[in-house]
Amino acid sequence: MTTPPSEPSHRWWKEATGYQIYPASFKDSNGDGWGDINGITASLDYLVALGVDFIWISPVYESPDHDMGYDISDYEAISPKYGSMADMDRLLAEAKRRGLRVLMDLVVNHTSHEHAWFRSSRASRHNQHSDWYIWRDPKYDPVTGARKPPNNWQATFGGSAWTYAPERDQYYFHLCFPEQPDLNWEVPAARRAIYASAVRFWLEKGVDGFRVDLVNAYAKNQAFPDAPVSDPSSEAQPPPLGWIWNGAGMHAWLKEQRAKAVDIYGPDKVLIGELPVTPRDEVLRYVAPDAHELDATIDFSLFTAGNDGWTPRLHELRPHTLPQLKRAIARTQSLVAGAAGWTTTFLENHDGARSVDHFGPGDGSYGVTAAKLLALLTTTLSGTLIIYQGQEIGMTNVPADAWKAEDIRDQVALRYLREIDETHPDDEALKQAAFEAVLRLGRDNTRTPVQWTAEGPHAGFSSEAATPWMRVNPNYARINVADQERSPGSVLAFWKAAVAHRKAHARLFVHGEYQVVDEENERIYTFWKKSASGSEMALVVLNFSSEKADMPLFVEEERTSLRFLVSTGGSEQLDAIIAPLEPWEGRVFLKP
Repeated sequence: MTTPPSEPSHRWWKEATGYQIYPASFKDSNGDGWGDINGITASLDYLVALGVDFIWISPVYESPDHDMGYDISDYEAISPKYGSMADMDRLLAEAKRRGLRVLMDLVVNHTSHEHAWFRSSRASRHNQHSDWYIWRDPKYDPVTGARKPPNNWQATFGGSAWTYAPERDQYYFHLCFPEQPDLNWEVPAARRAIYASAVRFWLEKGVDGFRVDLVNAYAKNQAFPDAPVSDPSSEAQPPPLGWIWNGAGMHAWLKEQRAKAVDIYGPDKVLIGELPVTPRDEVLRYVAPDAHELDATIDFSLFTAGNDGWTPRLHELRPHTLPQLKRAIARTQSLVAGAAGWTTTFLENHDGARSVDHFGPGDGSYGVTAAKLLALLTTTLSGTLIIYQGQEIGMTNVPADAWKAEDIRDQVALRYLREIDETHPDDEALKQAAFEAVLRLGRDNTRTPVQWTAEGPHAGFSSEAATPWMRVNPNYARINVADQERSPGSVLAFWKAAVAHRKAHARLFVHGEYQVVDEENERIYTFWKKSASGSEMALVVLNFSSEKADMPLFVEEERTSLRFLVSTGGSEQLDAIIAPLEPWEGRVFLKP
């Protein structure tokens, strides 16, 4: 008997291929230099041809844009730079007509400081919204009498996590920027307003769910004790993880949100949650089917492989080794087969570097080959596949030799560079190291406009007369959609084929159990995928080096039982099992 689509093991989003759109940089339809909703609508057929089943749209809400839309001033309005609500309604209708589902970004850990709720809360200690945000009284220096923040906590992006509001003679808490005050989830009235305005409003319009930003950060340690001093040179100190993340109340609130704002629209609405710094067993508490909280997680272990975690001081981040990357991937894969959880598989998003630079050679060589290898890796891992815009054509980081300080747009990077300049004014070597780290790891790398054509000056992103909000990567003449659509050997063509293979063998590549081979190998990444019944297996062999490499010895022993499926290189089916791997080549075999 066929399992109904609404049952947990066969939910639509498990085998679906997603595509993240960062609207400002996707496609500008009106020549004002900003990507917009109509640009997305005009590109839906391109996404269908790629094999995409749903799109995730980063924020297009009303916002003063202190953090590119992640500071929302009205959940129920569209920012004029992206279009109108009528444009959004048309996008939803056109997507539905093509069988595409649409996910929005749900950002409810904080709002903009210009949101009506916060303006009201800031105005008085005694009104409807006075406790909808986190307020605390100042401390005072016992010697000088100087006013001080309530504690020494550091914000995620640096500096104090508290900002003073003279209207109340109190400080408000912000995990991120001062322009992003945190909502007080402890207050039932605030939660009800969030559910109505940020969730139900859009589900009523027909969106299919949300990617949920910072979903495990709502419950802070309400005592707000001082954090231990880990950096004596700074007044602000990072609080222990448990004081911010996965706090008491999180699971109860997410169950409440699910029941009161999501499940009332049926079983096929999806919540994919961003869960930073969360242990595996705790992740399962969020995403297990019987938890009724989240349907899948976005795990950032890949991006912090080789480090204890992420830091805004990018020059302190160490490059990863291949074994470290394997271990990070093993963590995410362990959430799927036999664990009753679910994850996403991705190598890029709007908060990191381009994968071909971060996980590939990183020196500009083997760009096409490495992009194909990474596509093969991503499409053979279990979980919900999410492609980030431009990844499918192998877009790269900004060029270090052509990108200047004035080209940087990311506020996190700008504040980081400013902090380095202010705290180390005479250390030119450190300043240069910080700037190079921004070019290597910064968020602007994935936010340059999509390169649609080889035509200048803006690669088809906007009109020739426009001034894009961010420079186009100058390599658009050789990396662009139009040229790759005409080339059967392009990165885009390989992505289309890889997505098709994934869908054809979903029991292996979407749901299969992951088993790594020779985890400590510094050059070759080999793993098996096995179906739940054990009757189907796939072997994936990837050469993560710029030199030729012999196939693993055990593959020769399996020769008679392996059937060649695909290679990123030119290997023929007859010799693919024994021929050495070319630099950055990957191969997949089926068994039996």
